[in-house]
Amino acid sequence: MVSTLCLLEQWCLDRSAAGHKLLGLCAPPGSGKSWLASQLQSRLDVACLSLDDLYWPQPQLQQHQRGLPGSHDLPLLKQVLTNFRLNGTAFAPCFVKELAAGAGDRLGECLLEGDLLLLEGWCVGARGVPALQPYQAIWQQLDGLLLLRPPSFGRVMRWRLQAEAKQRRQGGGALPARLVAAMVRSFYQHLPVEQCFAPLWQQPQLPTWQLKLNYKRQPLGFIEAI
Repeated sequence: MVSTLCLLEQWCLDRSAAGHKLLGLCAPPGSGKSWLASQLQSRLDVACLSLDDLYWPQPQLQQHQRGLPGSHDLPLLKQVLTNFRLNGTAFAPCFVKELAAGAGDRLGECLLEGDLLLLEGWCVGARGVPALQPYQAIWQQLDGLLLLRPPSFGRVMRWRLQAEAKQRRQGGGALPARLVAAMVRSFYQHLPVEQCFAPLWQQPQLPTWQLKLNYKRQPLGFIEAI
């Protein structure tokens, strides 16, 4: 079986060969998108940027629920993407979730450089509710979008709990299970699947591809254009 990482690597190579510069990766919590991004950077000349790194700094972040629309610094994100398209390099903030007693805060900047930039996040490309309207100008900057589709969105909770448990075993900062469950429920209450995500593969507004995953996060087939 070909791994998700190998499929993602080939997709990025194909998109780069087609002249694409800015790509999006939309994937549910616990699907491994952050791990995939980190591995991809070590294998290709690709800069990976997490939407999480664009959370507002403290104390401004306290006015929002982290992860939901409104918690991201969209003017800065737009500038980062614009700079990368023009120059192939850009500086972006680094957000550390363990700072500020677990509320998280920015800590310095990182240099993004490469043939293309991959913006990953669990609502990249999403639309359909008023809170996401300010994000649409950001998504329209992307040359293409890849969706990692779970077998069911009911599976997302288990994936996220598994991811936090693995991080805890490795000695990293991890959320208690009750907070993880509350976070995932809140996310999908504010961004319902049928309203915000299903249209991405039913009526795409960007060049869009999808990769369906099984219950073990393994690919079911290959990446296909929608």
